[in-house]
Amino acid sequence: RLGWHYVHAAAAIDPAGRGWLFAGAPRSGKSTTSALLATCGWSLATDDMAFLVAAGDRVRVAGAYEPIALRDGGLRLLEATGGKELAARQKMGFTPEQLGGRWVPTVTPDLLMFSEIHSGPTSVEPLAPRAVLAQLVRWSGWVLVEPDLAQAHLDLLGALASQVRAFRLRLGQDIFERPDLLGELIP
Repeated sequence: RLGWHYVHAAAAIDPAGRGWLFAGAPRSGKSTTSALLATCGWSLATDDMAFLVAAGDRVRVAGAYEPIALRDGGLRLLEATGGKELAARQKMGFTPEQLGGRWVPTVTPDLLMFSEIHSGPTSVEPLAPRAVLAQLVRWSGWVLVEPDLAQAHLDLLGALASQVRAFRLRLGQDIFERPDLLGELIP
C-alpha cells in the first residue's frame, strides 16, 4: 500500500553494473545462486523477497538487509561454513559480506531470469514479452491478495517486463565450477 509490490525473487548487481532479478518457485536456486554470485563479488539486495518500486520511468527493486538463507544442499554445493542458524526456516544464513560480496539497498533490473534447477548444463532461453508478464504474475501474490491494488501491481509488472531482457535460466551443476558462466551466457 506504500507503492511497493512483492515478487518472489532475488536481486543482484554484477561486476559490470548490470541489475539482475532472479524469480521463481521455492527451491528453484535463487538463494544458492545469490550466495554463489556473492562469492564472485556481486552486490546483492535480496535473495527471496523483492519489492518492486516505480522510480520515474524505471522499476527498481528495494532490498532488505537479511541473510541469504541456504538449505543443506546449497551449503554443500558452496562448501560454505559459518553463518547464522535460521532455526525457524531450517536454513543457515549468510550476509553477502561473509561470502565476499556486498549488500545494496536497491537494484534496477536490466536482466530478468526465471530460474529452475536442471540436471544438464546451465543454459538460458530468451522469453517472449507475453511469457515474461505471465511468469511475473505467477510469482507475484499481490495480484490475488490485494485486489484493490491489482491494477497498479499489474502496471508495474508490465513496466518491468518492458524494461528487461528476460530469460528462462536452467541451473546445472556446472555453475559451481564456473561461477562466471552467467555473464558469459548473457553478454
